[in-house]
Amino acid sequence: MHFTSTILAVALSSTALASPLTHHGGRGNKSHTPDPNIFPDFNRYSDWAICKNKITKQRFPNLQAPNNDGGCVRYYRGIDITGVVTERHFFFRDGFRTACDCAAQCLENPTSCTNWVWKHTFMPGDDNMRSCTLYSSPNLPTDVTLAYNTNSSKGFALLQPGNNPQAGAPAPLTFLDAAGTVPDEFGVSGFMVQDQNGRQFC
Repeated sequence: MHFTSTILAVALSSTALASPLTHHGGRGNKSHTPDPNIFPDFNRYSDWAICKNKITKQRFPNLQAPNNDGGCVRYYRGIDITGVVTERHFFFRDGFRTACDCAAQCLENPTSCTNWVWKHTFMPGDDNMRSCTLYSSPNLPTDVTLAYNTNSSKGFALLQPGNNPQAGAPAPLTFLDAAGTVPDEFGVSGFMVQDQNGRQFC
């Protein structure tokens, strides 16, 4: 896991939502209250961002990045954090060449996509190349299993029958082989979110 992604994810949200209440600890501030600003400098976003100059503020005007170079910081290298709901696949034949194409596709569909993965799926038609899969749900933790009531749900297709209920498990690695014995350090997954004001974070 790219350990800084989580830290920076919170940093961006904090910067965007900062108010006078949070300047010195917020409501009920006491002189002994620890400094609530645990976040790194927003201007260091580019130090950790992937897909700079491909996922830009010009392409995505509501992207919360400090400059037009853009990029995404909410990513996990070599780990698949995706879930099972609203499964959509995109392959080399569809014009998807890099993980940046995958992340951009998720950003372009903010009402149905919250996470993406770029990895070898070993599916028919993938031409033995990494491909893109989008989802609207993440991986569940080990002690959680979730059954989806599809009769009262919408927008969940594709949800494969074998994935309902969705059983929690440690987030799987990305692999170079179908047997899952050779980790792929260039596989990557990530989160996207669009807040109630239309701002996009990735």
